[in-house]
Amino acid sequence: MIQVETLELQGQDERGSNYNWDCSRKGNFILCYRKAGTTSGQHYHEGKNANKNPEIMFLLEGECWMHWSHLEQRKIESIRVKAPARIEIPSMLWHELEAISDCTFIELNSIADVREDSIRVWREDFVQGK
Repeated sequence: MIQVETLELQGQDERGSNYNWDCSRKGNFILCYRKAGTTSGQHYHEGKNANKNPEIMFLLEGECWMHWSHLEQRKIESIRVKAPARIEIPSMLWHELEAISDCTFIELNSIADVREDSIRVWREDFVQGK
C-alpha cells in the first residue's frame, strides 16, 4: 500500500508558507514536472536499490492520483494526493502517478536508480493480466 503524509505547515505569512521535510538520502535526485492528464510510472521496483526500497517522492505543487496494485492481485487501488505531500511506495508494488493538474514533484532517487530497479508493466497489460 502507498503511504501518503501531508507535510506539516510550519509557518505562513504574506510572503507564503514553510514546510519541513526529512531527507536522509544522499545523491542525485529527479525533479519532475508533469502536465495535467499525463501519467508516470506504470512499473514496480524489485528493491535491489536502496533509493527505490522504498521509493520516496515529494509532491511540491499540484494534485495527482496515485494508483497501485499488489502484483498478484491486479486490483488497482487509488488515492488522491494534494501538494505538499510525501509519498512512499514499497518495492514489489505496481504504481502509476496520474496528474490531475500540472504537478511538480521530487523523486529521492536518480535516473540510474530507476534504470537499475524498475520493471515496466503497462497499465493495460497489467489489468489484462499479460
